[in-house]
Parts: sequence; structure tokens; C-alpha cells
Amino acid sequence: MPSVSYSQRFIKTLKTLSGLSQKKAVRSLTLFMAHPEANSLRFRPLSGATDNFIINTNRGDRIILKKLGEDDYEAVDVGPHDMYRSWNR
Repeated sequence: MPSVSYSQRFIKTLKTLSGLSQKKAVRSLTLFMAHPEANSLRFRPLSGATDNFIINTNRGDRIILKKLGEDDYEAVDVGPHDMYRSWNR
């Protein structure tokens, strides 16, 4: 089972989301830690960024995870769908 830590950037950005989006983001991370293969998450690599992955939180938001180890990840950003483009280097 994967474990997830939270970067300061993730925490700061999470606080800017609406209450419902915050709850969905936390729920998605909890689901990821229990069932990373869940279809609703669409866990996938982030194109152009080594060791970074994306999971969906709801219809528009995404979470970017950085792989730190075998089953260790750090949540580094969260936000609307287009947010991930700034990570696409």
C-alpha cells in the first residue's frame, strides 16, 4: 500500500480550493493509499516530468504526486485540470 506525505505547496494550494474540492482531494488521497488501482483515480505518469504522477479528485481537479520510493509519494500540488500543464516540462 502506498503512503503519501504532503508538501508545503500542496497544503497551501489545497487551502485555496472550495470546501467540497478540499474534501474530494483528501478522499482521493485516502482512496489512493488504500486502493491505488481504483478506476476513479486514473493514476498515471505525468508526461514530461520524471517520477511525477497524476490522480483525479473529481471532474476538474487533479493531484500531482512525486514518487519518493517504492511505495512512498509526496503530494506536491492540487488544483484544476490545467494546473498540471505547469508541471509538464
